[in-house]
Amino acid sequence: MLIINDQIEVRDDERVVLLGKNGIGKTTLIRRALCLGEPIKVTVDGEDFCKKKDYSLLSAVFQEPSTQILGLTCEEELKLQSLFHDVDFNVPKRIMGEFFNVNFYRLSDGYKKRFVISTVLASRPKHVMLDEPFANLDKYSIGLVKEVIPKGSLTTEHRVREVREWGDRFYLLTKDGAREIDKVMLYDEKFLIEKGLRGFKLKPIQTTFGKLIFEHEWIKVREGEVFCIIGRNGAGKTTTLKGLVGKVYLIFQNPDLQFFNPTVRDEVKDDEAIKLFRLQDIADKSPFSLSYGQKMRVLIATAFASPYKVIGLDEPSVGMDGEALLSFYEMIKALKEQGRGIIIATHDEDLISICDTVVDLEERKHLVRV
Repeated sequence: MLIINDQIEVRDDERVVLLGKNGIGKTTLIRRALCLGEPIKVTVDGEDFCKKKDYSLLSAVFQEPSTQILGLTCEEELKLQSLFHDVDFNVPKRIMGEFFNVNFYRLSDGYKKRFVISTVLASRPKHVMLDEPFANLDKYSIGLVKEVIPKGSLTTEHRVREVREWGDRFYLLTKDGAREIDKVMLYDEKFLIEKGLRGFKLKPIQTTFGKLIFEHEWIKVREGEVFCIIGRNGAGKTTTLKGLVGKVYLIFQNPDLQFFNPTVRDEVKDDEAIKLFRLQDIADKSPFSLSYGQKMRVLIATAFASPYKVIGLDEPSVGMDGEALLSFYEMIKALKEQGRGIIIATHDEDLISICDTVVDLEERKHLVRV
């Protein structure tokens, strides 16, 4: 049994889920449980883990894949691991499929995530902690990863819908620590919103569309329309958006690569946009110091202040908890009311539910057209 800080128990025969909103300390807890930074009390089968630091007993998968690899392909990574302990090649081959020998840096973000999850699990640690492992993954990939995450694991999440039927027991992390909660609470939308978790339904945004303002091959966008491009990991959603460079205002997945000024005010350069997107309280802060949801708000405000009529967003909900999702919803509503067109590349069902037009990238078929 794994016991963390005398608060979280993970038995060998169960999958435990630790829920909590962004910034509450889920990642910090995992790092400290691995004796990284200030340690906390962690025992495995009654033994103090930090005394021996035997990572065959306890390992982890963190959110950023590039920080956890040494080999350029899954095969290289596993061969390096095999120098120190036995590895199971079957899990990575199953998870990666035809991409098993593809260079890590040529993979989509979803496949990079699958790369790290599969290679960590290949070492077969007794207990494994996974920090938001389903982020960046499409529905099929989530199902595949769920099948290979072993018993005796601890998974952190804020997207309740992905885990409430999969996990065996659930803890909620707040500023007061972790406490076990009943699964029935995960179906209470009021509770989810109050705790900053996702799993509640978003209402469609009713808008009267204007004239056609953008057309590129099969992509057609009207004023006030949200045009959604969906598809599995590696289908080419990001590549499709890159083909629109110079034609629409693009916002990609990593906000930090898109800031160029020392403060939010300097970045947005428009008082109306700062007010509309409620940035007054952080206008003089560095955009790099903000939460993911705040960073996304700054980027969308900057896009709003630009002369572009159409804004493209690549997987904008990655990393969004319940609070950030509601904020994003209000921003999309504001853009629609201003007659802007929005193109979203995603496989997030919450975002798909507020789109007016949905096109499957692989089939090039309109699934919804309002």
